[in-house]
Amino acid sequence: MSAAQRPAGLTKYLSRLGYSVTVLTSATSGSGPIPEAVQTIRTRDLMVSPLNWRRSSFAAIKGESSDMYDETPSVVAAWVIPDLEIIGWIPFALPRALALARRKHFDCVITSSPPQSGHLIGLALQRRGIAWVADLRDRWSVVPAGERSSLSRRGWLDRAMEEAVLSRADGIVGVSPPIAEDLRDRVNPRAVTITNGYDLEATELALSAAGQVRAPSERFTVAYTGTLAFGGASPQPLLDGVRRLQALDPKAAATLELVFAGPMSATDLAQLGAPDLLGTVRVVGALPRGDVLGLQRAADALVLFVDGRHRSGVPGKLYEYLYSGNPILVLGEGSEAARIVDEVGAGVIAPLNDPTSIAETLRRLVRGRQTVPVPAEGALERFSYPRIAAEMAEQVERAIVTRSASM
Repeated sequence: MSAAQRPAGLTKYLSRLGYSVTVLTSATSGSGPIPEAVQTIRTRDLMVSPLNWRRSSFAAIKGESSDMYDETPSVVAAWVIPDLEIIGWIPFALPRALALARRKHFDCVITSSPPQSGHLIGLALQRRGIAWVADLRDRWSVVPAGERSSLSRRGWLDRAMEEAVLSRADGIVGVSPPIAEDLRDRVNPRAVTITNGYDLEATELALSAAGQVRAPSERFTVAYTGTLAFGGASPQPLLDGVRRLQALDPKAAATLELVFAGPMSATDLAQLGAPDLLGTVRVVGALPRGDVLGLQRAADALVLFVDGRHRSGVPGKLYEYLYSGNPILVLGEGSEAARIVDEVGAGVIAPLNDPTSIAETLRRLVRGRQTVPVPAEGALERFSYPRIAAEMAEQVERAIVTRSASM
């Protein structure tokens, strides 16, 4: 899963910078040691226990099962603040973290979210004199500060917890400028941006074990990899754009193929399996990571959906897309992901809910009339994990100085 790439990448390259990294994580994230960590501890988690009646759906989301996942929001999650892991994982992880701190010397702890409740571990260890950097891969509170009047009671409590916890961090990181700016203005003046990124070394290793990925050369293939409904994305705007293209330019539409790789829900399959799109849409389901990367490279273009709830965040798959070398079609004008693609010169952007605009963009791509600039040499270097780990190391050192000064 893309979200796991950041902790793994930081662990590997912080270790190579001379840091001794111990990883405390959940059994839900996999098994075995994290490469180049001195110790990996995987604690119990109720998400994968018999107490979780939705665990088969969770396994499907992770690609460990060919079953469909249930995208229906959890009723319990709607009431638990800040997230279910505060009752599913924190009761197991926090005692292990405190025990580790008693046995070993740690200069700094980095907590990475989601889950947001993981930052409570950083707060607990900080109270024992350990410097703490909070790393946010997405917003904690999703309602902008200027719209507090629209917050529910749960939203108010969630935001209050966010401010109470993160305001105490010795260092704080957001993966995009909008996230970091919001944190800096509202929660903690130390907030900085360190983006997600891409590990070329790990990618080449995964690709070496990949199977043969079929992407018909006689058709223009647009691929999407990852979850849809679970991640808040919907293929419907793209599908409506294809329908509009079929009406405007049947010949161009006939040369187009959409390929979707990843776990599927019933809603996903119903949308992608529409009779009028038969022969245009191909669903290949969940694939091993190497095959996913192979598909990204074999396709002619890659599509990314960014809806209104996630405009400030940047999906981790964007960085995989960037390094595939293929043009990226971002459906989500004005989003942070669109800004990055435009700045780097790696694709084209269209409004998310404008089928006519999407159809025209697809037509230009299919007919070769859409000029997609090639990123300048070195333009993607800032998204490499060696570079990102070096930036995180700076935050770690600053947090250590800050904690020492406060004691």
